[in-house]
Amino acid sequence: MSEQVIKPKQQKKKWTLRKEFPKDYLEGADFSDLEKQLLFNRGIRDETEAEDFLNPKYESLHDPFLMLGMTEAVKRIKAVKPKGEKVVIYGDYDVDGITATAILYNVLNGLGIKTDYYIPKRDSEGYGVNRDALDEIAGQGANLVITVDCGVTAVDEVEYAKKQGLDIIITDHHSLRLENGKEILPKTIVINPKQKSCKYPFKELAGAGIAFKLAQALYKEFPDILQTGQEKWLLDLAALGTVCDVVPLTGENRILAYFGIKVLARTRRVGLQKLTEAGGSKPGEVDSYKIGFQIGPRLNAAGRLETAEKSIQLLLTEDENEARMLSLELNKLNVERQDLTQKILAEAISEVEKKGEKAKLYLLKGENWPSGVVGIVASKLTERYFKPVIVCEDMGEECKGSARSPECFNIIEALEEASEYLVRYGGHARAAGITVKKEHFVLLENKLLEISDGKISEEDLVGEYIIDTDIQLDKINRETFEFIKKLGPFGMGNPMPLFVSRGVSIDSHKKVGKEGEHMKLVLSDGESKVNGIYFSFTGDGRDLTQKMDILYRISENEWGGRKSYEMRCIALKESG
Repeated sequence: MSEQVIKPKQQKKKWTLRKEFPKDYLEGADFSDLEKQLLFNRGIRDETEAEDFLNPKYESLHDPFLMLGMTEAVKRIKAVKPKGEKVVIYGDYDVDGITATAILYNVLNGLGIKTDYYIPKRDSEGYGVNRDALDEIAGQGANLVITVDCGVTAVDEVEYAKKQGLDIIITDHHSLRLENGKEILPKTIVINPKQKSCKYPFKELAGAGIAFKLAQALYKEFPDILQTGQEKWLLDLAALGTVCDVVPLTGENRILAYFGIKVLARTRRVGLQKLTEAGGSKPGEVDSYKIGFQIGPRLNAAGRLETAEKSIQLLLTEDENEARMLSLELNKLNVERQDLTQKILAEAISEVEKKGEKAKLYLLKGENWPSGVVGIVASKLTERYFKPVIVCEDMGEECKGSARSPECFNIIEALEEASEYLVRYGGHARAAGITVKKEHFVLLENKLLEISDGKISEEDLVGEYIIDTDIQLDKINRETFEFIKKLGPFGMGNPMPLFVSRGVSIDSHKKVGKEGEHMKLVLSDGESKVNGIYFSFTGDGRDLTQKMDILYRISENEWGGRKSYEMRCIALKESG
C-alpha cells in the first residue's frame, strides 16, 4: 500500500495579516521591529513577559500543591509503604498516557513502593477505566489504583472499584462530565485543574504534565528519599506527552516542553535514545516537530495496531539490546500503520465525496477500519475539508470512533447535545472518542448534522492563514532565524512564524522528488534572492512568470559546513 499517496486537497484559504504592534510597544527594549512584531503576536505585553517567554525558567512552574486533590493524593500515597500495599498505575495507550504512566512508575519505584501498571487494549477495551480491568487489578492484590490521562468521567467504575476493595486516585486533564451545567465527578480523590473549584493557575496541562506535577509533589514530600531537583530527569517524558497530545504550548506547557527537549537531548533512557535513532535523528537534534512527527508516531504505533506494551517497555527498559529490538519493532509497526492509514483514508474520502460538500460534518464508518487508526484518518479529513469529522470502526453491534474538529466547532459540546444516542464519549473541544450502537448511528448522524448546521456558517468552513508579518527577502537570514528559534518550542497556541513577501518574482523553478511532486524555486524581490522549496506543489497550472505574493516559513539548511536560509513555501498567489 505504500505506493498509494493521497495528495493534499488544494483548499481556498483566506490570508489574514496580524495587527501591527503599537508605536510605544516595548519602547526602549533591545528588539528590532520584526522581533517586536513576533512577540506582540504571541501576546507578550511588556519587557518582563518578553524575558520570561524567550528565556523560560524552571522555577516559574507553579507549586503542585496548589492543585485541588494534590495534598490528599500525596497523603494517600504516603500511607502505602508502611502498610505494604501495592499500587497499579492505570494509563492509556497513546503517547500522553504511556509517558504519564512511565513518570509515576519511575517515581513510585524510587520510593520503594510495589508498583505495576495497566494499559487497556484499544480494540477490546477502548479508552478509560473498565470493570474487567479493575477485576484483574484487584485479583493481582493491588490496593491503590492511580489513573493517568483518564478517569475523570469514570463515576460508576470508581464505585465498582471500591466494592472490589480498591482505592482510586484520579489524575486526568480531559473535560469533566456535566449534567445541566453541574460537574459530575467520581467520589474519590480527583486531580484535574479543569475542576471549577480548582484554583491552580494553569488549566491546560496534558496527562503527562499532571503526572509530572504529582511527581513534583512527591519529590517535595520525600526529600530524604527522592533528591530534590532530580525530578527534572522526568521532563523528557513530560515533553513527549505534552507535545504529542497537542495541548497549547503556552504557560507551563511551554516550560515543560522547553526543558523537556533539553533533557531529551541527553536522556538517560536507552529506549528513547534508540527510538530517536530509528527515526533518523540524534537525541541532540530533537525539537517539537521531531517529537510530533518522528518519535510520537512510533510510540503510538504499538497501541494502534497491537497493544501499547512494547512502547511502555521501551520507556522503562535499562537494557540496550532490548531497547534496540523494541525500537526496531516500533519502527516496523509505524510503517504498517502508515500503509493502513493511507488505505482507509482513500476509502473514507470516497465516502465523504458521496455525502457531498453541503454537509457541514461527516460521520463515517467502515468494517475494516481499525480503531487504532481512525483518529489519524479523522485528523487528515478535517485538514482536507476543514470540517468536523468522526471516523468509526464498525464492530457489529457497536461502532467505536474518533472525532476531530477545526476551531469553528466544539465537538465535545456537540456530543453532549447528542448524548442520548451515544453509549459513551469523552475528550476535548478539538478531539474526542465515541461509542455508538449501530442501530443509533443514523440518528446520531442526523442530530450532529442538525447541530453543525446551526453552529457552523459557510465562512467558518474557509480555512485561514494567520500571517505574522510582511517582510522583504533580505530578512531571510541568520539573525531572523536565530530569533525564531528562541520563540520555540512550536505547537498549538504557539505556531512557527508565518511570513508573507509581496511582489516576488520566480526567477527559476524545477520539479524535485522521486516523482517530481515538489518544486524547488529561486525567488527575487529586485534587491535580494533566496532559495525556496514548495512541497506537494507542481505548479497547478499557474502562470509562474507573474509576480507573486509568497506565504512561507523560514528554514535553515546546512551543506558542506555552511548554513543557508530559505523559504519553506506554504502558498502563493498573483500579486494584487
